[in-house]
Amino acid sequence: MTRPPGLFSLLLLVGACAQRAAAPAGAIEAYAGAIERKDYAAAYGLMSSSYRQQVSLADFRKAMERDAIELTADARSLRETADRWNGRVTVAVPGDERVSLLREGGGWRLDAPPLDPYGQATPRAALRSFVRAVENHRYDVLVRLAPARFRTTITPEKLRAFWEGAGGAPERAFLRELRLNLYARIAEEGDEAFMTYGTGRQVRFVREEGLWRIESPE
Repeated sequence: MTRPPGLFSLLLLVGACAQRAAAPAGAIEAYAGAIERKDYAAAYGLMSSSYRQQVSLADFRKAMERDAIELTADARSLRETADRWNGRVTVAVPGDERVSLLREGGGWRLDAPPLDPYGQATPRAALRSFVRAVENHRYDVLVRLAPARFRTTITPEKLRAFWEGAGGAPERAFLRELRLNLYARIAEEGDEAFMTYGTGRQVRFVREEGLWRIESPE
């Protein structure tokens, strides 16, 4: 059975675009170039399979043609400034975190270690670190997670006594509830952040010296 020329051509375009878009930022540049050339089939081929299941090529082309003048200008601007952004990409990873990569020597390099068991780069990272530190009895980490004004009075020994002392059932119940809400919504306001969970409980965060600390877990 002979394959229809239109479909065969589209598959070739998708394959060619996939090669040009081997790197994340390359996909954006290839898409911008396709839009600028009004090669909407090539641009469509760069969209995800889930998008293409929802939007047909005909509908995609119709939407692009409707705003062609503005899209072409925006695509040209994006392509012409590619040198400024094409050397760095940010990838979302599980846990609401971002990994930054730089293009060097023809390949992609990690900008910073992506694995940090007790990270404080984001409020959520600090929250996960808090729960993990208690579970692993790393009370030195809990000291590090506290704001500066508290670190002069708390010690790993005091924290161990609090979490492991007699009558610690309420603390363990609190920790279980906190773990269940590790991915609850966190609202950031400048150098402060708040997470409300459970029956009106709240965790308050503060950023000091570029690191997020837990000011008041309830």
